[in-house]
Amino acid sequence: MIAIIFYFSATGNSQYAAERIAQATNDRVISIGLALKDKHLTFDVSTEERIGFVIPTYAWTVPGIVADFIQQAVFSSNVSSYVYAVLTCGENTGKEAVALHSLLKEKGIGLNASFDLVMPDNFILWTDIPSEDRLDEILASADETIDQAISTIIDKQGNFSDSQLPEDLFMPLISISSSEGTSKFFATEACNGCGLCQELCPMSCIELNSENRPSWEGLCAMCLSCLHRCPVQAVQYGSETIGKTRYINPHVEDRLENIY
Repeated sequence: MIAIIFYFSATGNSQYAAERIAQATNDRVISIGLALKDKHLTFDVSTEERIGFVIPTYAWTVPGIVADFIQQAVFSSNVSSYVYAVLTCGENTGKEAVALHSLLKEKGIGLNASFDLVMPDNFILWTDIPSEDRLDEILASADETIDQAISTIIDKQGNFSDSQLPEDLFMPLISISSSEGTSKFFATEACNGCGLCQELCPMSCIELNSENRPSWEGLCAMCLSCLHRCPVQAVQYGSETIGKTRYINPHVEDRLENIY
């Protein structure tokens, strides 16, 4: 029997959790962002012993990109696996587990357990990155929570209880356009044209001009991967992010290759 972990991660928090769990369970990981980019959306999960979803919390519910993936994906029928979710968040997950359960149920997939995992909050449009000491504390506490979750997952224990759905099952994707002036993302003169932002964008909404400078055209997940991972911190979002510290989980590497 084999097992699979679907994860979505912009700055590495959920990726780190997924890889920690996979290392302990010998499961394989699949990047939701890469699967969407490459249109790899058919999965035979009929023989999976476990199925995990490790995803962040956006506005106290499911990220729009994760909902888009679940709705587009074709999963094999007769799914009887133990299904769990690890939900990374800055403070709390709200009703994200219930929303995820509802989305999965439409695909004939249940949800046996869910785990809230507090990690460094990367949504710097609303907040600032904590100090280095505080980051270390948060990450150390997260490791303890992941260890507890691993024990529960290996034992296939259930802890999920359904409750009232949130007002929104997911945070909607946002249509933005630099050319039409509806995108607040922009690149400063510090941009060196490396193109990493385009490579990393899970929605493929970043276009490069003849000088390899980015513009944002299309549906955006507001994951802020382009902003946090820019090696020269050239990507900004209006005036909200100017001068603010960026964040990448210190234990992960960028995933540019296919992971299936």
